[in-house]
Amino acid sequence: MVNDTSLEILGSGAVSSVGLTAPQTCAAIRAGIRRFVPIEAEILDDEEPQIGARVSADPRLRADDAQWLLNLAARALHECAPSPAETALLWLVPEDHRGHPLCAGVGDDELLARLEAVVGHHFAPGSRVLRSGAAGCVEALGRARELLDAGAVARCVIGGADSLLRKVDLDELARGGRLLGPTQPQGLVPGEGAAFVMVGRPTPDPERERAALAVRGIGLGYERNTVRGTEYSVGEAFSAALEAATQDADIPEAEIAFVAGNFNGERYDAWESSHARIRGFPSKREQLPVLWPAASTGEIGVAAGPMALIATAAAIEGEYAAGPTGALQLRSDGELRGVAIVR
Repeated sequence: MVNDTSLEILGSGAVSSVGLTAPQTCAAIRAGIRRFVPIEAEILDDEEPQIGARVSADPRLRADDAQWLLNLAARALHECAPSPAETALLWLVPEDHRGHPLCAGVGDDELLARLEAVVGHHFAPGSRVLRSGAAGCVEALGRARELLDAGAVARCVIGGADSLLRKVDLDELARGGRLLGPTQPQGLVPGEGAAFVMVGRPTPDPERERAALAVRGIGLGYERNTVRGTEYSVGEAFSAALEAATQDADIPEAEIAFVAGNFNGERYDAWESSHARIRGFPSKREQLPVLWPAASTGEIGVAAGPMALIATAAAIEGEYAAGPTGALQLRSDGELRGVAIVR
């Protein structure tokens, strides 16, 4: 039975290093395909070139970092919402600490206007920019509920575009010991991409063969010990978010068949997610499978949240997931943590 707060997944769009559309990217993730290649410049002296997951494109398109993200976003948006009438956009942009030229010092209204100019469409009133990182995808799902409940829009599109292949981002990650490399086996592979998901309220359809695929519940938590701090997280924020999401969905934790998220392989992430699973999943299981898109796409920043949601939906709909119910577990570099139950 669909609860009153469910959000049906109506469409998606994505661009990544392993696919220029959502179906291509999801097929690559399912097949375990990855495209990690050396980045042109060495990051640290006397070390091998850094490995990254780069989108195939003419190098001239990367000349302007802000325009590059706008173009990635526009491509994925055209796939996700070709006719955006009565559709609000909830746009995830890089977190403020990154100082990305796309959004640093730029107001939300101006940001939306720039993207609308590239896309060639105007989005509905109620559209907004979110600067809370990859877990902002779950925050945006809550905002979408509010807009739909108010009857302000018919649909909402949630997503963003990002790249961690700028030198300033790579330098910062290297200083924090977060990059996978010869001296760091527990590090992330920086990547780039865009991902957007369109959601709306489920509508009864007697001809539909099976129930609509939807986000049934959401929960948020706030982590004191972030990846940019000096202490490791022990999963308290994630377990609180999972409890809130299962209560919101009215689905017991024992029915969750798998976990998906923006896990990226770095030491902090492994520590936090391991503790979160111990705390949040006490029911006896033989295993709790994990869907890990970054193993194919690399770490794609704020786009990793909606990308994980797209991969989760594709796995359930394609019947190759471990079961019909998945927990989407998303972490921002900052304090926000989010969980969404998809079924």
